[in-house]
Amino acid sequence: MLSERIARLVDKARDTTPTVCLDRARLVTEYCRKPSMEPLLISRANLFKYVLENKKIFIDDDWLLAGHTASRLRAVNIFPEMSGWLRDEYDILDTRKFDTFQFVSPEEKEELAAILKEWEGRTFEDLTAVQYTEEELEAIEVGVMTKGVAKQSTMCMNPDYPEMVKVGYRHYIDQCRQNLDELEKEEMTIEKMNQKYTWQAMITVMEAIIDFSHRYADLAEKMASECKDEKRRRQLLTMAENCRLVPENPPETFQQVLQMVLITHCAIMIENNGYHHPIGRLDQYLYPFYKKALDEGQSEEYLMDLLHEFKIRFEEMWYLRSAGEAEAYPGCALYMHIVLGGVKADGTDACNELTRFILRGMEELQTKEPCISFRYHENVDEETFRLAMKVALNGDSHPAFFNDGANILSLQELGFSLEEARDYSLVGCTEAIVAGKSDYQSNTGFFNTLKVFELALNNGRDPVTGKQIGPHTGEGRDFASLEQIKEAYLIQQEYFVRMFVKMFDKVVSCHAYACPTITGSCFVEGCIENGRVMQQAGCPHRWGAFGVTGLANLVDSLAAIEECVFNKKYLTMAQLMDLLATNFEGREEMRQLLINRAPKYGNDIEQVDKYTEFVASSINREAKKYTDARGGEFDIVFATQSYNVVLGRMIGALPDGRKAFTPVADNASPMIGMDVNGPTAVVKSVNSGGRRNAQGGYLLNQRFDPHIVRGEKGVDILEAVLRAHFGSEGEHIQLNVVDNETLRDAQAHPENYRNLLVRVAGYSAFFVDLEESIQENIIERTIQKGV
Repeated sequence: MLSERIARLVDKARDTTPTVCLDRARLVTEYCRKPSMEPLLISRANLFKYVLENKKIFIDDDWLLAGHTASRLRAVNIFPEMSGWLRDEYDILDTRKFDTFQFVSPEEKEELAAILKEWEGRTFEDLTAVQYTEEELEAIEVGVMTKGVAKQSTMCMNPDYPEMVKVGYRHYIDQCRQNLDELEKEEMTIEKMNQKYTWQAMITVMEAIIDFSHRYADLAEKMASECKDEKRRRQLLTMAENCRLVPENPPETFQQVLQMVLITHCAIMIENNGYHHPIGRLDQYLYPFYKKALDEGQSEEYLMDLLHEFKIRFEEMWYLRSAGEAEAYPGCALYMHIVLGGVKADGTDACNELTRFILRGMEELQTKEPCISFRYHENVDEETFRLAMKVALNGDSHPAFFNDGANILSLQELGFSLEEARDYSLVGCTEAIVAGKSDYQSNTGFFNTLKVFELALNNGRDPVTGKQIGPHTGEGRDFASLEQIKEAYLIQQEYFVRMFVKMFDKVVSCHAYACPTITGSCFVEGCIENGRVMQQAGCPHRWGAFGVTGLANLVDSLAAIEECVFNKKYLTMAQLMDLLATNFEGREEMRQLLINRAPKYGNDIEQVDKYTEFVASSINREAKKYTDARGGEFDIVFATQSYNVVLGRMIGALPDGRKAFTPVADNASPMIGMDVNGPTAVVKSVNSGGRRNAQGGYLLNQRFDPHIVRGEKGVDILEAVLRAHFGSEGEHIQLNVVDNETLRDAQAHPENYRNLLVRVAGYSAFFVDLEESIQENIIERTIQKGV
């Protein structure tokens, strides 16, 4: 049962109206008005320091942990130096359909308009916009691909929290100072001058965060001096003591570890306009402090209270997206992963008392952030594994499940040692990284295989807009075999993958020269040692993901053409192309034939699953031809977020029977209603793509009937599915366990379901916060009723 304090924090987190915070925007604009010849790294560090010194801070009456990204609860920061889109959209932030934010006054709205006017033509987005060719912009316009990280930071990293809690910031500062001292003994070069500026900038940002923590200590002491409640006064003095100790020094208590992670995370979020910043393997690096706390007589109730607050405090963080991106990431996804379970570096099971403690806490309180995931392996502790499954089946969407067998192999293929790979964390939707050792870019952009397929069927012409976008590869009506169609598809794919890589390289190069993020680089291996931030290839392990969309519909379309055109000859290619051009108008019987007479992905049918391997291996083969501007390779992740709805509006009718402009299948999941043989068949179809062809994973959503998976029987059903999935190198699965009656009632009476969590893509959101089209897409997903 939640304590009264935690219940109040939950109410505030859910009931406080989200607002726009102008603090950071004001301070950044003020600082950047000053003429300066400072080197970029020094200027960025001093800007960050100025913001932390001057931004408003507050301590809520129910907090035991200090720190917030904004000046009040449920407020979102503005990054005027990054976001050119805001000039056109600031006026609708409080009225748009997805992720609305109110202004505290009309005057603040006017002030934001004035700030954005000052930045006109000078933002990072303005810088990247001029890098694109006309051909690249046309490909984006028709939906072949998205821009990726053109509006935000490339930072997508997990700080080395296990090391940080052992040594404190002062250790890293001393390393930088020692490097500077050694540098002074050498002859200066351009590279060494960059190292000098990097180490100086790192010292500045780390000392700025220490001072930021001390500001909270000062405020807590002031509040304590005015507090008449003795219990609260002691809490504030403990908070002050903690903020004086960490993050500068190693924490000594359970509460201080949480304080250190929270203040570090806040600082990273304030510095850069990115997300994908995981918390990592909390049950591993927090465990010694948990044991110490119990040994010293602290109660489990008190420690659970701290954990609950810790999660709520991350849920309070917000990220501002453009209207289009907010529709693709509804519910304000931040992907702040906590990872439980798995194996240790020596390969033994890592589950411990804290793993189970955190899982039991999830039975009391679920939050949309952080995302919580459980790592499975063959020798996993059965008690802990079943507890994790029980929690997932309670219907609150956490935890997702990941397979050590698949992810450890993929990381080894990407250059990590076995011991390093075993210690993996998670970022983005499904991607495995190693905390403190990875420079991974989860958001290079989305690559739309279905638009590429449309171009292949139409001689490189987009059938929706009529524009000639791709190379001439022949008209679909003239193709005499499926091999000709596949050949045309591969030519189109090769052309657009090359374009996709070039676009990403331009953007990531701009990051290195315009907005390097220094704070995160302090806590990633190689950056201090090499004197280079992550964007300048400071970390030795660098790679990025193609977010690939359209898997199920493309596989089903190829299978439908094979079966209905070339095998059974129900229609010709010319007739099929006419049906697609008219969106099946007046020919519903032919649409139903394509749906019902052709085998479908998600049912463990070899005739169709062979195309899963074709799609996955071909895009992976193209991606592996390239290295990016940082010298990193690319991997593949089959994930859509809610782009399956957004991109669906750009895609015409398809041979699988899907009508034009309707949603396509989400992530690596089957098309809605097409999987009819149960979840075990689904996972076999997904895994037919091959683990090596998607080292970033296949994001798999599954829904279960809550009436079927109750109690121990339900855990048995889920365990059978998970062991089948992971036994065939499956990487990931996440669950919604909620019936349509509940979801329909939530649509009708949202006030009764404010805490109803659902899995959207690689993250969770409160169902009532989602726009109706996204709600409907979740409702329409197949409900599994057994194995």
